[in-house]
Amino acid sequence: MDIIIKNGKIVDGTGNPWYFGDIGIKNDKISLIKKNIEKECEHLINAHGKIVCPGFIDAHTHSDLAAITNKAASNYLTQGVTTNVIGNCGWSAAPLNPNTVGDLLSLIAPDINTDLTKLWQSFGDFLDFLEKTRFTINLVPLLGHGTLRIAVMGLDKGKPNNTEMDKMKELVKNGMESGAFGISAGLEYMPGIFTKPKELIELCKMVAIYDGVFSIHIRDEGNLGGEAVDEAIYIAQNANVSLQISHLKLDGKNNWGKAEQRLEQLEKARENGIDVTTDVYPYTFCMTNLHALLPDWLFQKGLENVKMAMKDQKNRSKLKKYYKNGTSMLAPSTLEDWDNVILTNATNMRYKNKSIYQISKENQIDILDALHEVIISEGLAILVVLKGMNEDDVQTIAKHPLSMVGSDGGVSKEEDRKIHPRYYGTYPRYLKKFVLENKILRLEDAIRKMTSFPANKFGIKDRGLLKEGFYADINIFDPKMIKDNATLQEPNKFSEGIEYVIINGKIVLNGGKIKRKYPGRVLRK
Repeated sequence: MDIIIKNGKIVDGTGNPWYFGDIGIKNDKISLIKKNIEKECEHLINAHGKIVCPGFIDAHTHSDLAAITNKAASNYLTQGVTTNVIGNCGWSAAPLNPNTVGDLLSLIAPDINTDLTKLWQSFGDFLDFLEKTRFTINLVPLLGHGTLRIAVMGLDKGKPNNTEMDKMKELVKNGMESGAFGISAGLEYMPGIFTKPKELIELCKMVAIYDGVFSIHIRDEGNLGGEAVDEAIYIAQNANVSLQISHLKLDGKNNWGKAEQRLEQLEKARENGIDVTTDVYPYTFCMTNLHALLPDWLFQKGLENVKMAMKDQKNRSKLKKYYKNGTSMLAPSTLEDWDNVILTNATNMRYKNKSIYQISKENQIDILDALHEVIISEGLAILVVLKGMNEDDVQTIAKHPLSMVGSDGGVSKEEDRKIHPRYYGTYPRYLKKFVLENKILRLEDAIRKMTSFPANKFGIKDRGLLKEGFYADINIFDPKMIKDNATLQEPNKFSEGIEYVIINGKIVLNGGKIKRKYPGRVLRK
């Protein structure tokens, strides 16, 4: 055998109680699990006093491009994550149209100057490109609705005509046949904000033919969150597709305490035969692009005209009314709410780590003037932190049987501070807070939510369990030492407690130290 893990407490990912045992690994598979393995091996790992479990599968990430440039994925290895589901919130790295790729990058990666269309255009080409790239973790690709819509229509806010609809359906068909596990949508972002349910139903019908998943960042996560969940369920029901509601949350104080209501909507949908599940991260603040704070009508003449549109007095009056009404959780209605919109990633030091409200107060200007100044200085794609959630709601969602874990992060460079701490801390934080401290979950149930549950949801074959014949994606961690260290001020601090990580039979974290090995694979449906 290549590797034998001895004397560990095996938590196999099923949710069943742990047991003592040894695990033998040959090539990239688990070859033997039994009480006492006495065989020769190349690497012997003594896991006495440690938990041995499947590698964590992150149900919601944005590592599409980052996995190419940041191959080591150190921030995920130190969390025990061995697989990323990519292409979420409507954004994937393909398909690309040379005529509209600039529109796409202006929204998701404005710093990229490379002409990506010379590297790939179709979704299949992108997956082939990934396969030629050496990286550490496994990648499970979703096709982004926003990306394919831009490829066909640019940032046109209108309803697609028959020809455009047929082109999008063909792109979905090609993407699914190339190995996509489903499609994602982001209805709080351009161009998803322009998209009607009928458009998504037609595309999801194509996904359902291939037994794929529809993952959705719903249209609203605050005041209109209930209606947004209903819309997602309506799409899934009419397309007969499996539904994953991304990072379910209750944003804004007037929505706190409504987690049970949202979960009841999911439960009722399942009673009606809809395969709906969700994911959650263990933080009470989120991070999003600044353009998500703005209403869709402000983009009617395109991204480049937003700054000018905000100067128009009619638009400013309309904006004031929009925000005063608190139309959305990303439409703060009071000064207190604007104080929870923080520019942690500003390049202008006058704005860095300050809220929109602070900027307006310090400069003695109106909130809209402050927002306008920030857009001029930092652009629309800048990430902002929104402090709007309640710990009780997060825990209610986390312990519910229909929720799994998703970081909403991505592979990150160690020097990158323009990120949310969830990039470095989600999984250890989840275990520490919900299992060890607050005890709202059994260890076995928490690990199932990180392993076999997402594997089953997305149809990831032969992973997510410690089982003979399954791929050897394995974590070994010390439950007494597991902890997250990342904060808003220092979001790139590594977590502690994960001692060994094995991916496809290769040791990539050895005694807590990262080994520069790249056994990761592009998984295809």
